[in-house]
Amino acid sequence: MGLFRRRSASSDAANNQSLELEAPVVEEEQGPLGPTGRPLHPVGAYFEAAFRRFGVNFGGYLLIAAVSAMPLLGVKVIVSGTAVPGLWAGLLYAAAFALGNFMVLSLATMLVVGSLRGRLGSLLIAGVVTVAVGTLLIWQLVFVAIVFYPLLAFPPIIAASGDATGFGSLWQGLRTTVRWFKRTYACVLGLAIVIAAVAVGFGILLTPLGSLLQQQVTFAVTTIIVWPVAALVFRNLYGDVTGRLVINESPKENERRKEVIKLRREKAKRNRERIKKVTGEE
Repeated sequence: MGLFRRRSASSDAANNQSLELEAPVVEEEQGPLGPTGRPLHPVGAYFEAAFRRFGVNFGGYLLIAAVSAMPLLGVKVIVSGTAVPGLWAGLLYAAAFALGNFMVLSLATMLVVGSLRGRLGSLLIAGVVTVAVGTLLIWQLVFVAIVFYPLLAFPPIIAASGDATGFGSLWQGLRTTVRWFKRTYACVLGLAIVIAAVAVGFGILLTPLGSLLQQQVTFAVTTIIVWPVAALVFRNLYGDVTGRLVINESPKENERRKEVIKLRREKAKRNRERIKKVTGEE
């Protein structure tokens, strides 16, 4: 009879009130899973992290973009000082732009992986192929060439990361583009919007310079800003789909998470102490 002794309602109510109950946690809908089983970040997080890193190290990334733009400046000097036919001038500009883009991608990845020792050969192969292909695409398609940007962006990132050697980085870049097609081209669409916004904004701002100079300065400024952002976005994308820790939440988000964890641990500790008092355990 004593095994099923019934407690009073008032005693149950008192014990319930003595415990701190947490509010139910509403789970957010998770995206697709990465190779480690962790949900991938939303595409917007790649851009948020890219702009945040660009802002934190603004001078450094501008320096990288400026150094990478030296081939473009060299072509400008050559074309202006000689009678290079328009067709060949366009090819030279395309080659310089493709080379500069490759340099930014490689340097931005190097900032994460550190030394490129043992990877320079693979990076050189990836560079020769992507710059050659990029030159032809830009020469023939101009702005429409952005459609093929992932095929030019992933190989240098993969080679610099050491994930594939030689021509393997090209194949793995193609596989990454195909496997994460929607995610990749959502990034391409986002970059197209960024390019349009920056170009239009500086185009309006630089209107007093006159038509030709306005176009040249707008192109130069847009290139120096967009190159690092594009490299960071695709570096973030590749890092996310390969399970690397490339994207961190904002500092405020990290602090909020730490505070929530701390409060939950304190509540759990107090609850354990109260349960011990109720049950008489030491």
